[in-house]
Amino acid sequence: MDTVMLNDDLDLDALSMNSNQLSMKVGTSSIIGTRKYQQDALFVGKNNGMILAVVCDGMGGMTSGDLASKTAIQIIAEDFFKLPPNADIPEFFNREVELMDEAVNKIACGADGKGSGTTIVAVIERAGIMYWLSVGDSRILVIRGNEIATINRDHNYRLKLDADLAAGRITMEDYRDEEKNAEALISFIGIGGVPIVDIGKGTELQENDIIILSSDGLYKRLSNEEIYETVLCEEPDMKRAARRLTEVVMKKVIKSQDNTSVITMQYNRYNI
Repeated sequence: MDTVMLNDDLDLDALSMNSNQLSMKVGTSSIIGTRKYQQDALFVGKNNGMILAVVCDGMGGMTSGDLASKTAIQIIAEDFFKLPPNADIPEFFNREVELMDEAVNKIACGADGKGSGTTIVAVIERAGIMYWLSVGDSRILVIRGNEIATINRDHNYRLKLDADLAAGRITMEDYRDEEKNAEALISFIGIGGVPIVDIGKGTELQENDIIILSSDGLYKRLSNEEIYETVLCEEPDMKRAARRLTEVVMKKVIKSQDNTSVITMQYNRYNI
């Protein structure tokens, strides 16, 4: 059982998972940007032939967001290490959302009056199958060959606006009037009964697939194409790829930059 977590500059060589000729190369990077507080948190761990990667982006006044993200990660990490090899992973994710939400909601009620919460994206890889969890607006991207794709949705007001427009409940004029609020979150851990939870119930990975988990500080600064080009310049070194992403983010800063946290993972069926 190996674990590394939170915002340290980590050497993840020990986390290359080698079981039944399976391997996952991993890299992490986390920067504070121009903010006063670091409210992102990271976790990578392995247990019973599974590897878990998590990125949480905390929200709240002063240190409340930091506490929210770390609390969520502590809960899911501790329970991950109790999972048997044949566990139902989607069921695990559903249960963890409820537990994390309850714990973080208690923090929000007793914090500095401004409330707190956290987004979460998480991936579990087992025997070449990827399962994922998403609440909020952090993202999971997959690079396969010469293509990159975001596989989860942003749980923000734009999601509701798009659904209302498609269903004819609002007009395009209404949409444009409300678009200024489009990035406001409508689902996150700590809200007190999470209204939107997305879970990927199992996708078969292909050789050399690259999985990227990130807080919104990455994709609000870099396009998917820029992320793709940056990672491919460092591939197959996932540690360098993760660090390069946050370096490029800071080089593009004009006035301000949010906390930015990244986990990069490359799947290799056969060790070379």
